[in-house]
Amino acid sequence: MGKIKASYLFKRIEEKIPPNLALDNDKIGLTDRTGDCDFEVEKVLVLMDYLSPGAGDFTDYDSYDLLILHHPPAEKPPLPAYVIHSNWDIVRGGACDALADCLNVISEEVLDENTGLGRIGTLKCGPVPLSEFCRDVMEKLGINFIRTVNYRGDVMIERISLVSGFGLKNPGLIEKAQQKGADLFLSGDLVHSCAVAAKNSGFVLLDASHYATELPGLYKLGRVIEGLGVKANVIDTKIPWTVIH
Repeated sequence: MGKIKASYLFKRIEEKIPPNLALDNDKIGLTDRTGDCDFEVEKVLVLMDYLSPGAGDFTDYDSYDLLILHHPPAEKPPLPAYVIHSNWDIVRGGACDALADCLNVISEEVLDENTGLGRIGTLKCGPVPLSEFCRDVMEKLGINFIRTVNYRGDVMIERISLVSGFGLKNPGLIEKAQQKGADLFLSGDLVHSCAVAAKNSGFVLLDASHYATELPGLYKLGRVIEGLGVKANVIDTKIPWTVIH
């Protein structure tokens, strides 16, 4: 590991994760487009979201030369920041594939051919009861609950559709998953209207949260960055809310 020019690092990142894969209007790349790209980078901090000092437990931004974020920041960070978002969700080997690998799903096809988002595949272990799959998802993603529609624990499932992040607020993705014969659709961000539609159609939805379904991809992104010759530290800043029972 050593120091490299930021411009060179960005070039290498974009060779592996092409910006042209990103969804329309997605704010990827260097957040300050007028900023200098000639600075040297030795240590990179990789986060899901930028949290301003005082908003979270982590505030040690001074130890890093560059911030790589999955989600575009709502405010300007105190160091140069580069966003890798929907292009990372879509690229082969990116966030959706990392989620599939984490859940032992053998990816067989893309869910949405128009954008490249999502994957459909089968469980490596073969069919299992839905209850067992849910327990496995919670263990592997480090969460203690899943929101679900049309849950029946004894139903055998094998063909899994998934999107890292926001898939359950997109009725088009849910419809595609059902049309392609998936036994269920796993993602995050379930909204009321999509839950009602799924309830009426009988299709099984699993909401394992936006954050948790993207976390396997964040760690993989850190490994990709480190493979480019700089030290990359991934910090899990956790789901940004608390559930009160």
